[in-house]
Amino acid sequence: MQRPTLADIAAQLGVSKMSVSRALRGERQVSAGLRERVLHAATAMGYRPDPQIAKLMTHMSRSKRVASPITLAFIWAEQKEESAKTSSWSEELVRGAHVRADQLGYRLEEFHLKARGMTARRMSGILEARGIPGFILSPLFSRSRGHVSMQWEKFSSVVIGLGYARPALHRVHHHHFLGMMNAMRMLKRQGFRRIGFYAESTINERMYRAWSASFLAHHPLPVTQSAELLALHRQIKHADFQTWLKSAKPDVVIETGYHLTEWLPPSGKIAHATLGWRADCPGIAGIDQQAHVLGAAAVDLLVAQHQQNERGIPEHAKIVMTEGLWRAAR
Repeated sequence: MQRPTLADIAAQLGVSKMSVSRALRGERQVSAGLRERVLHAATAMGYRPDPQIAKLMTHMSRSKRVASPITLAFIWAEQKEESAKTSSWSEELVRGAHVRADQLGYRLEEFHLKARGMTARRMSGILEARGIPGFILSPLFSRSRGHVSMQWEKFSSVVIGLGYARPALHRVHHHHFLGMMNAMRMLKRQGFRRIGFYAESTINERMYRAWSASFLAHHPLPVTQSAELLALHRQIKHADFQTWLKSAKPDVVIETGYHLTEWLPPSGKIAHATLGWRADCPGIAGIDQQAHVLGAAAVDLLVAQHQQNERGIPEHAKIVMTEGLWRAAR
């Protein structure tokens, strides 16, 4: 049976072939009513785009972008402009996104939802007026589950991290379970047995408890003993940390950042590792989350949607995970 063509759909609906093509590409000058009719007819007739033609159109689109690159947005959901610039992780994240966007023939522009007078609805209007077809939303740090009320139906979108609750959108995040597993493996190779983990519980909850699950699953001690070496609190406090050190007696402590650097005994009897290694603190071993790889992956996912004319809340949301690296102390 011959594959239905654009001309067949156009004849069925009594419209031009160009109108059908524009409707299938999701172009804005096509009315919602016509787009719905075209999509319904295409589905009913079993229309499928020719992959070779689609490949050619993608190549032509990329060639045009060399001269006039399409702008995509990177929206900082919670960080103000000044605070984003003081975080080495955030800087690496957005730098990786900028580099990848440039490699693919796009340009990336940063926006801040925390700017004075800004709301998600107003941000949506600005992006639409600027002709920006898609955006990346930065992680939500302040709570384990949250949402932002963008006008999703008008854009392609990617969310970084697992802290975003609804709607279900395409997202990318660091493979935290694997990161903890690799940290545990490296520490066990160094002969550590009483490995402790002290961190804020909100961070762990935001990633569906990946850190704590991996810690217990890969600990060298039985669960009854390793559970005593796991300390998660809504807020970490110096006094509480000292009490835990005395009771749990870890020989190495894993944390999520560098909060405990000043709290550990100066004697060096308790070793220290982090799940958020930074190049500016090379003296502490840990997992380099490679934020630049995460930023690049977000751009890849966003550009794929744009090239396939996918907007709005996806029917089947994808989760792309990136891997970190163990960095020894120097």
